[in-house]
Amino acid sequence: MMKQSILITILSAVILIVCIIGCIFVMENNKMKKRKKDYKEYEETLALVEVVNQKSDFGGLKLLEYSDKTVGKSQPYKTSDILPNFSEEAPDGIDGIYFSYPYNSNDYRLANICISKPPYHLYGITVGQRFNDAKTVIEDKGFTQHEINFDDDVDFILYKQNHVSVNFKVSKDDNRIISSITISVYDKEDDSIYLR
Repeated sequence: MMKQSILITILSAVILIVCIIGCIFVMENNKMKKRKKDYKEYEETLALVEVVNQKSDFGGLKLLEYSDKTVGKSQPYKTSDILPNFSEEAPDGIDGIYFSYPYNSNDYRLANICISKPPYHLYGITVGQRFNDAKTVIEDKGFTQHEINFDDDVDFILYKQNHVSVNFKVSKDDNRIISSITISVYDKEDDSIYLR
């Protein structure tokens, strides 16, 4: 009887150890898959940003261009606060702000550009254009509508593709005219600044 209980204890311990090793293996495998997926999304985002820069006019600014300004002290991990001296001098009708991208790096890049006047455009879409025309263009470029926020006299319509978002400020009247276009590159791990 004693031998049988020792054998059962040993067998239970072996099964428990095998289960623990199996769980660790599955968890590590899932982490590796997530890292590969995240890296692929990051690479696809950079490729998309390159196309956006080629097909748009931001008054000489380029989305995700590095800042030539220095921070002085490195930012703590997981912060991407707006730095007042990290807004970009730009022509009238264009505003740009630098953020850290990826969010856990000290690489400050022009990650937010707002168009408020023509002739500047995103894929040919400009302020003063009807939203219905712009909708066709932005959806043809692979962006999908993510959400709509309603205000008293305007709607904010958000589109996303990879880590790039485009927010249209659109009048509520029958013409549905675009009054501003904001394009942002966000890191999905950083929900403190960008809409998810």
